[in-house]
Formats: sequence, C-alpha cells, structure tokens
Amino acid sequence: MNTSKHGINPVGATAPDSMQVLHDQAEKKLLTLKNLLPETIGPEDTRRLVHELRVRQIELEMQNEELRRTQEEREASQARYMDLYDFAPVGYVTVSEAGLILESNFSAATLLGESRDRLIGQPLTRFILPEEQDIYYHHRKQLFETRESQKFELRLLRPDSPPFWARLDEAVTTDGEMWPLVSRVVISDITDRKCAEEERLGLNRKLQQARKAESLSRMAGAIAHHFNNLLGAVMGNLELAMNDLPIDAAVPRRNIGQALKASRLAAEVSTLLLAYLGQRSSDKQPLDIAQTCREALLTLKMSIPLNVVLQTSFIDSRPIVQADAAQMRQILINLVTNAWEAVGDGCGEVRVSTGVISARDIGDTPVFPVNWKPTTEDYAYLDVSDTGSGMDGETRERIFDPFFSTKFTGRGLGLAVVEGIIRAHEGAVTVQSTPGLGSTFRVLLPLLRCEVQSWRSDRKVAINLPEGAGKVLVVEDEPMVREVSRAMLERIGLKVLTAADGIEAVEVFREHPNEIACVLLTLPCPA
Repeated sequence: MNTSKHGINPVGATAPDSMQVLHDQAEKKLLTLKNLLPETIGPEDTRRLVHELRVRQIELEMQNEELRRTQEEREASQARYMDLYDFAPVGYVTVSEAGLILESNFSAATLLGESRDRLIGQPLTRFILPEEQDIYYHHRKQLFETRESQKFELRLLRPDSPPFWARLDEAVTTDGEMWPLVSRVVISDITDRKCAEEERLGLNRKLQQARKAESLSRMAGAIAHHFNNLLGAVMGNLELAMNDLPIDAAVPRRNIGQALKASRLAAEVSTLLLAYLGQRSSDKQPLDIAQTCREALLTLKMSIPLNVVLQTSFIDSRPIVQADAAQMRQILINLVTNAWEAVGDGCGEVRVSTGVISARDIGDTPVFPVNWKPTTEDYAYLDVSDTGSGMDGETRERIFDPFFSTKFTGRGLGLAVVEGIIRAHEGAVTVQSTPGLGSTFRVLLPLLRCEVQSWRSDRKVAINLPEGAGKVLVVEDEPMVREVSRAMLERIGLKVLTAADGIEAVEVFREHPNEIACVLLTLPCPA
C-alpha cells in the first residue's frame, strides 16, 4: 500500500497528525463528489456512489489497522529501550546544572545502594568520597566551560559497604528543547580492575625490591669480602710487628694488642654480614639438631642471667638435618640471647624445644624469607620462646632487617644472621608474638631421612709436610694478603712460592713440579 497516497504518516508521526490529514482529505473528496453529482441521481449513479463509499470505508479501516500496528511497534520499541536503559551493566543518571540527580536507571540505584525514587533530587556529591570531591568539581567545571565530555575515576560511597572505585563518563546536553543544561553521567564499577592494577603494581614493587635487594646483596658481599681481605692483611702485619718487638716494649705491645683486638671485632662484624647474605662458607653434614642444641646449651647456660629460667624439651626421634653444626649453634645462641634480652630485668622464662612438623601443618603462617615455599613433606623445627615484652606487627616485619633493633644503637645483626643462615640452608623462620605476652621463633629445616650412625665418624685427617724440604704455593688475588701470608710462612722456616690467580698457579706448578709440597689458596664462597 502506498501510505503517502492515503495520507498515512511514516513511523514516528503522532496519531493526531494522521487523523487531521485524513479529515482534510475526506473534506476535499466530499467537495469533489458534490461537484460531480448531477441534480438528479439515477440508480446507476447511486450504486456507483455506494460502491465508492464502501471502498473508502475499507481504506479507512486499513489505515486504522496500520496506525494501530505502528503504535504497538512504537510501544514495544520504547519498552525495549526502557529495559536496556534500566538494566544496563552501567549506571545512568541525569544531573542538573545545580548538581542534583534528575533521572536514574536501576543499575545506578543498585551501584549507589539506594532506591531509584530516593535518588531523585539528591546531590550526586553525596555519594562521592569526601577527599575526592575536588576531582568531581574540577571535571564538572571543565564540562560546562568547554562542553567537552569528561572521563575520570574516583571512589563512591554506598550505605553499609566500603567505598568502591568508579569511572564517570559525563557529557553535557539540554533537557529536550528546554533550558537549562543538564549532564548525562555514565557510572561504571571498576573496583575489580583497580584491585588487579594494585596487585600488579604490588608484584612489580616486590620484583623491584627483590632485584634491588639482590643487587645490594652482591655489592655488600663484595665489600665484605674485600674488607675481610684488608683486615687479614692488617692483622697479619700487626702480628708480625708484635713478634718483632722486644719483650720489654710494654707500651708498643699494648697498643698493637688493642689494634689487633679492634681488627678482630671488625672481622667478626664482616663475617656476620656475610652470614646474613648467605655467602659464608659452610660444611653441611647430616646433623642431629636436638643433640647439637644440648651441647650448645651446656655452654650457653653459664651466660643466661639469673632472673631467666631456661627450659628445654627435645623429642626422642632425633630429627636429622643437612646443616653446618657451627652455624646451627650460632642460630641457637642468637635466638636465646634475643629471648632473654626480651625478658628484661623482670623474672621470665626461655624455652627451647625441637621436633618434626609436616609441611601441611605450616599452613599460611607468615615466614621469613617472605618468598619461601616448602619443598619437602616434613621439616625439623627448633623453637625458642620467651615470656618477654612481645612485639607489635610493625616490629615483627622488621626484626630480620640488618642493624634494626628495639634495644639500642649498634645492635641488630643477631636475627639478621639467623635469617641469612636459614636461607642458605633452604629453610625458614616463623615468628609469633603478642605485645606483653612474649614471642616464639620457629626455625624450619628440611628433614633428612637417615640415621646418625650412618654418617658419624671419629676419623681424623692429618697432613704432613716433607721434613726439611718442599715449598708452599700461596694462591691469593689480594696482594697485601698474599704478601703477609708469605711473610708468616717464611717466618716459621718454610720456602714460599706465590701466584695471583689460578692460571698463574698452574704455570708456577709446572715450573716446580717436584718442589711444591703444599698449596694454600682461598676458595670462593657460595653466592
């Protein structure tokens, strides 16, 4: 059907407009019929007129049907639009120039935690976190000054819930053909994206910290090794000078003795730093950790203050670990010393115990190093607990930092050394502490499946140099250490050959294959 011929507007025209067009056309038709009608109408004319009226009636009915169908389609389209608007995955609000909410869809009401009716007339700023109100005002000012759409992120509020991150897309328009201007705001919940970004940034920060720590570790290790070499040269030359002094030179002997004492203390600090870095050489063997603790405590008990009671509990299963005995004793001494210092001047108790724990039972307990993960089913543990002052969360996070101390300036390597030694043994340390209720340090070491008898040996190895002959080859890259070593060996009557590195040592050995009886060299510590 040609709708324009019969005066039917296309979809989008209003029904009153269509009826007016039909009425005007009907009047024109009637005038035409009047002009065509003769003064007298015969039967044939009457039939033709009736036929034309019936055709016209059918046309009107068809037009009405078309109008009704158009109206139904419009209503269905409007319903679909309202569904899309109300239940869109983002919130839509219309805000007046004064900042009041004029319209809202259901999604916006859900995001803001209010019913749609209660949102109307509320200022949008009511749902913005107070410290982020300036962000909204700045972009809104830009919006009305430039008429350019604005996109920004801030945190919004909703009742009985924490603030959430949202992105606002705001554009300015007019409310129909009326003034004043209004803004259409699209609100998108971006909390998940923000959390993912923060997690990614956190991982990046940890990665950067790990890289920085690794770089500092290498640098500190190199400095400590170099410092040790220099101290070795200092102490060696001081000892040589001491031996050259007359017996009655009391003052010079006393001065050199004080210098030697200070040098040894400095060397001890350097050794502790290397232990923290995990670069201290070690002799790892199957070790009964309970027996090692018993032996170490025999000497340690004499140093414990009288106001502190030491309790021990060692299981009969004798857990075996692959460890360096001297370093395990160092761990015990440092932990027990830290425990009795935590007790202070009042009466208290320090308890030492050993045992075996399954990796499953470690659970989510915070461990040091922070990136440590269990690599075996069972672990031997060494517990040192005290009834001292305890620690808060901030202190617990920093206790293994080098030179951090809650006591006084100059202390703080003890626990750092513990963490370094344990890291070198592929173990971990857990800390449980409550202010006023004491602390418990648990050292975890991989359990070794063997018996003590299978590795214990009382054999002693002796190295004998040929009498009256033979030379010692000293291999050392530090010139001062190499020279002082040569001087000391010559002082006791030995002939010495020196080399600065392995390549030179091989050449020297080839030149004197039958003369060298012993080689003295330093081995690199594990990184």
